Formats: sequence, C-alpha cells, structure tokens
Amino acid sequence: MTGNQISIGLSCIYFLILIASSEFALKHFGTRTEHTRTIVHIGVGMWSIPTIYLYSEWQWGIIPLVVVTIIFYLSFRYELFASLQEDGSSPGTVLLPLASAILLGLFWRPGSNEDYGFIAVGGLMAVSWGDAMATIIGRRYGTRRYLVSGHPRTMEGTLSMFFVSSVTIALVLVFMGSTDWHQSIGIAMIAATVAASVESVSIYGTDNLTVALATTATLYTLVRISG
Repeated sequence: MTGNQISIGLSCIYFLILIASSEFALKHFGTRTEHTRTIVHIGVGMWSIPTIYLYSEWQWGIIPLVVVTIIFYLSFRYELFASLQEDGSSPGTVLLPLASAILLGLFWRPGSNEDYGFIAVGGLMAVSWGDAMATIIGRRYGTRRYLVSGHPRTMEGTLSMFFVSSVTIALVLVFMGSTDWHQSIGIAMIAATVAASVESVSIYGTDNLTVALATTATLYTLVRISG
C-alpha cells in the first residue's frame, strides 16, 4: 500500500470514530443533538489540518471528504444518524465536508510554490470553530436579537464568531503559513469580519459553505497582496 492509501484508511477510521462517538453520546449519555452536531461540525473542520500533512497529492486527500459528504447527505435525506439531525430541514452538516473538499481541491498543492492549503484551513476554522461558538454562545447567552429573512440571530453570537474566527485564523497563518504575528492578526481580523458578516445573512444552514468560501477568498486575496 502507498502512503496516500494508508492515509485514506486513517481518514476513514477518524470519521467512523467521530460519527460513532456522536451516536454513542446521543443514545447513552442523552447528549442533545445540537451538541453532537457541534462535535461532528468541529471534528470535520479540524481534520483539514492533518490532511495537509498526511497526503502527498491533493487528489487523494479530498477522497475521504467526498465520501463523508455523500454519507452525510444520505443521513440528511434518510435520517440515518440521529446525532447529525436538527430541527427543520437544513443541509448544514452536508455542506461542511463539501466545503472542505472544494477548498482543499482549489488551494492545496503539496510540494508546490503555489500551495495555499493553509488558506483553505483558515477558512474552514472560521466555519468549524467560529460558527460553532456563535451557535453555542448565541443560544445560551444571546439577548440582543435580530432577524435575517425571519431567521433569528444574536449580537452575542455574531461577536463570538468574529472573536473565535480571528484567533483561529491567526494561529493558522502563523503556524501553518509562516506569517508574522502582526500581519497575521491584521489579516485574521479582516477575514473574521467577512466571516461574521456572511454568517449573519446566510440562512437554512448554507453558512457552512458560504462562510468557508468567502473567508478563504478573502484570506487568499490578503495573503497574496501582503506577500
């Protein structure tokens, strides 16, 4: 077996454990679905980091993400995994692995001078961590509410997304993109502003895709300009 094939095996094991853990938590610990979905949400986004280092070719690296997208779609369509479902019909869980596959496919080129895989990771951190914290903080502590096409949002949730996205993006730029701290913080805050703004107007779970695309495009533009 080649290194890429072994990496696919590791990726599949990771996602199987992630889904199994969320199902186990739901059925045996009574964990609410909003929390199990958050665990899976963050877990899918975080896998973009080891993906960058596990594979020598991007085509191999996105295969597990495409498979997970299909599995999550089937679960969304036929309610296969209760821990991934939510009230109302929303493709949000499906769109995150899809966004991961798209962004890594577009920007990640291992061994190339045009490798901007860390940019894709930065955009995915805004979704996985930023959006997750926006949901958690907004639902628990949100008091300043506003509506977007009839969908409730809170200022606390939006500000949480901005802050968490800023921190996670800056860390990615420094440790994966070798960008200095001052520049990373400035770029991260601009990208986080875009992320929070797009999230606030994205409805029906589309933010998992729209935020990822908009944030990554912003990061790519700013990194190229600053470089």
